[in-house]
Amino acid sequence: MCKCVNVKMGSYDNQVVLQRPKHMKGRTEGTSSSTICVDRCIAEEVKCLWSYGIRTTGCCCGHNIMGGYIGVIEKDIEFMKKSGYRVSINPQDLSDEKNFIPKSHYEGDKLEYHEYENLYRKGGG
Repeated sequence: MCKCVNVKMGSYDNQVVLQRPKHMKGRTEGTSSSTICVDRCIAEEVKCLWSYGIRTTGCCCGHNIMGGYIGVIEKDIEFMKKSGYRVSINPQDLSDEKNFIPKSHYEGDKLEYHEYENLYRKGGG
């Protein structure tokens, strides 16, 4: 569960504005601006993925209405799978494996699940 209360799908309520990481500058997935809006509920997890060089294409916590996802470029799919992320099934395209279920969740105001901090290290297994 995330921390969203009465946040509608497609809404930008409960988002934080983050600086685009250096490894994603000039990329056109998602947005090409110097900042990226991320749902507050999964912002720490997304920043952690960025610290490993993962290039995200979009994300949503699901707003306690549906499952959340973190999208990545095709080259980063293997990293996500080796890091224990589960593919978020796309019912319109069952072969699409670019979206993953976030690992973090909140219980009340406390982030309870930190497994994403112990990610597979590129090249280090």
